[in-house]
Amino acid sequence: MMFQSTAAAGLLLAIGASAQSVISSGQGFGTYYYDIDQVDACGTTFEYQNQGGVMCSSETLLSLNQMDTNYIVAMNNTQLGADPSQYCGKRVVVSVNGQKSDLQLFIGDGCQRCGTGSSSSDTWNAEGAPGLDFSYTVLDQLSGGSACNDGHMSISWEILDETIYNFDGSSSGFVSRSGSSGTATVQPSAQSATPTTMRTSASTAQSTASSSTCSDNAWQCNDNVLEQCIGTTWTPRVTCAAGASCQGGSNPYCL
Repeated sequence: MMFQSTAAAGLLLAIGASAQSVISSGQGFGTYYYDIDQVDACGTTFEYQNQGGVMCSSETLLSLNQMDTNYIVAMNNTQLGADPSQYCGKRVVVSVNGQKSDLQLFIGDGCQRCGTGSSSSDTWNAEGAPGLDFSYTVLDQLSGGSACNDGHMSISWEILDETIYNFDGSSSGFVSRSGSSGTATVQPSAQSATPTTMRTSASTAQSTASSSTCSDNAWQCNDNVLEQCIGTTWTPRVTCAAGASCQGGSNPYCL
């Protein structure tokens, strides 16, 4: 069951943000790559992306579906891979136009696009631009409902030295955060959308799979098929619908 929002949660998060030290910060662009609640949204089906394992779950091999939350955030995969213990499960405070969000976001995955290109670039580039990768629901909420139209948005962020999700084997899960009103948890409201440009087709996608080896959790376009690297092998995930083509390089999407 997804976590529910409460008024107490916003207050506790605001207090916590000011009390915790910042271990990393930056500015760049937010994008989306999965969604648990809205599996079909914004011209995309996230069915296969949701089955992918998250980078921080090296022991339990949890998939996005198994974690069952839209609050997982993917950060620069090079930075995360260099020291997972420093970042995995840590709370992320995202700001849009200087306004901090109180969503209970946490680091759980790596973003290849976020790990390439100049870390100081203020120009969007799907091949490599600094930033974070979210669920569609979260990006749509942060953008005020324009995630489908824009695909990305300008953000800044702080990663706090505060663990809100444990990635340590049998005890993996959200850390209890209790206050006068009980456990503080948050969930963004769902936004309705209609898929138009992407479809899943396992049989068609399998026939066009790449044969070259790759780095786990990387993404690429192979003709009109979006592929994810699983176990050093490119695995077809989504086939673009008729009239749409795979674009975006290492951060692919159908358009």
